Amino acid sequence: MPVDLALTTDGRWTAGTGMLTAAAAGAGFAGIGLGVDRAAAPGAAAALAGAGIRCTELMALMVSRNEERTLAGARQLAAAADAVGAPWVLTVPVAPPSAGSAALLRRCADVVAEAGARLAVEFSPLGVVTSIAAARELVAAAAPGRAAVVIDTWHFSRGDSTWEQLAGIPLDEVAYVQFSDAPEPLSDDGWAETMDRRAWPGEGTFELERFAATLLDRGWAGTVSVEVLNADLARLPVAEFARAAHDGTARYWS
Repeated sequence: MPVDLALTTDGRWTAGTGMLTAAAAGAGFAGIGLGVDRAAAPGAAAALAGAGIRCTELMALMVSRNEERTLAGARQLAAAADAVGAPWVLTVPVAPPSAGSAALLRRCADVVAEAGARLAVEFSPLGVVTSIAAARELVAAAAPGRAAVVIDTWHFSRGDSTWEQLAGIPLDEVAYVQFSDAPEPLSDDGWAETMDRRAWPGEGTFELERFAATLLDRGWAGTVSVEVLNADLARLPVAEFARAAHDGTARYWS
């Protein structure tokens, strides 16, 4: 497998971290993405070690106009990253790009870097940074070398990123990929579509083979984290969910 597969946890899951890490490892995943509260809780590092997998991402830093709140979040995530050895902190800009927001992102990158982690800046058609190109501009302005772009197939496929942007991003500017599929939208409620109606890879409308090939053909060998946010699928036993997520994804990246 030229890439490492990981499982991004759903905040709706109520199973303990030990059960989640065991389910992910049992399904064949090499890593798991955790929310900051899970990662910061006693026993998280032991659960990862016991399952023999690593924490690939922590979620999530919201970079807003509120400097104090944003920096407090960065410090909390840095402490959690240090505890579980996470290399990336998922970072969501919620204030429009500006000199001020870039400066704040730079300060957050400094905080997180002290824990040995970097910022994974997420673009989204539902947010203020809507494309690969816009995320690259923000990273270049704020924290080159200490941040990179996370590319989510839902955000890519439903937003204004282009195939040319995917083919043109330097590989060292890709933090990791978040992978899912989705059916045709039922409504204009993008938040409900992305949080409640994602699908197993191969069971939706996204051009996932082309997406994977665009990175693999250039030699990319990073982490692909499966993030199937779905209100119905979230009710499955976590071991069953993890097996379906892994098996539906592996064929695209082998």
